[in-house]
Amino acid sequence: MESELPHKEQLVAESTEGYPITQAKASSIAQAEHDMTGREPIKGGPAAIAQSLHDRQQNFYEVAGEIARKPSEEVTKEDAAKVQHFELTCAQARALGHEPGKASFSAEVQAIADHNAQMRHVDD
Repeated sequence: MESELPHKEQLVAESTEGYPITQAKASSIAQAEHDMTGREPIKGGPAAIAQSLHDRQQNFYEVAGEIARKPSEEVTKEDAAKVQHFELTCAQARALGHEPGKASFSAEVQAIADHNAQMRHVDD
């Protein structure tokens, strides 16, 4: 019956590959875990991992959305650092063991922020 629950590694791999861990999926896993054990979710178990991955993804999406809605000329290095921080806390970077790559959202924000800083320096 344990095979009905996804393995923690499977959840991390899905998140790493960019698949969202939805609240519905996390809740479904928690319910299945409860049905199997008759207890609350197990610390470090599949339900806890799914909820943690969901929360990290949501934090990143929220911060990324805030920055994406800003006019590009207002994007700062602080914005870039904030996006990178939240991108790093997502499972993608943590599971892969390295920082987001050159094609990542945080890298794009950093490039915009660098350009803006350079333009401000030229204007001074």
